[in-house]
Amino acid sequence: MRKNNKKNFDSPLPYRLSKSVTASALSRVYSAVVRARNFAYDSLPFLSEQLDFPVISVGGIRVGGTGKTPVTRLIARYLIDNHDCGVAILSRGYGRVSKKHIVVRPNESADWELTGDEPCMLHNSLPETWLGIGADRAAVARRLSPLLHSRSVFILDDGFQHRRTRRDLDIVCLNESVFDDRPMPAGYLRERVSALSRASVALVIGARERADKLREVRDRVENHLSGALKSASVAAVLLQYPDCWVNARSGETASRPPMESPVAVTGIARPERFLSMLSQFSIVPSETREFPDHYNFKRNDIARIRNIYLCGVVTTEKDAVRLMSPAFSDIRDLWYLRVGLRFADEEARARVLSTVADVVETRVTK
Repeated sequence: MRKNNKKNFDSPLPYRLSKSVTASALSRVYSAVVRARNFAYDSLPFLSEQLDFPVISVGGIRVGGTGKTPVTRLIARYLIDNHDCGVAILSRGYGRVSKKHIVVRPNESADWELTGDEPCMLHNSLPETWLGIGADRAAVARRLSPLLHSRSVFILDDGFQHRRTRRDLDIVCLNESVFDDRPMPAGYLRERVSALSRASVALVIGARERADKLREVRDRVENHLSGALKSASVAAVLLQYPDCWVNARSGETASRPPMESPVAVTGIARPERFLSMLSQFSIVPSETREFPDHYNFKRNDIARIRNIYLCGVVTTEKDAVRLMSPAFSDIRDLWYLRVGLRFADEEARARVLSTVADVVETRVTK
């Protein structure tokens, strides 16, 4: 569980250490290793494998909390509804218990301990999709390919750095602090901003009340990388908004949870976003408990929360997947907030989806 120690919120390191010469040196070493790795993949095509179906990667250059999973859901939903495509989502399955390759068929129940919480959440909301889980996503894709119909698409979830698999389209998700961040470990960047030269679509994602700031960042992405981005590239703003509250057990939806002072429980990278949304609903939690991202909740963790069985729980959609484990079946009420994404302007929406459609129609067998 997180402690309220003073921290630099632009770094995963403690405040003083994040500003140290050692942290800066480690960041430079890390960046050099990443550049060397990318140079190898750019120079030696045989290091990556082309799959039997089109591949769309949705990823990022920052660790955690940039909206990659909701974008994966948005793209998958678009392909299914508008292009009659079968979709197979390939994911590493971060935080899962099993290390085996896992395949989940359409309309088959997914176990988050085998797939990871985010893939399980995706499959719950997109039951018609396939899931392929494993660190070697190309190997999982080879296992899946004979099972898919001819008009299918692979989506790499969090795939920007997974270069062993060739992709037809790279979509990169950014937040508003991307130009102020630093490479790990001094900051949260997996790669420097210059890595966006590999992307065809850059999506700047954040809360709708931050729309003006997000547009500024989008413009800076376009200006900063105008010479590097591919000619067909597009940058767009996606706004997050609270859609509705969902009872995790019954599926009932509501404009707000039917609880006066619930306990707020989170295990995500950026809990402040969720807590800010609670205030928008005028929800004042009786207690707030924050755990690390992808945290595997234990019975003892929950038992220590004084009001959890009396007041009920509000949480995020990803956390609800883990809190639905049998160990917590006696929690009286469990509600999660479904968060939606909306393009800030229609022209950008049309350009992004047209780019997705062009890639699909180029390679999908008709």
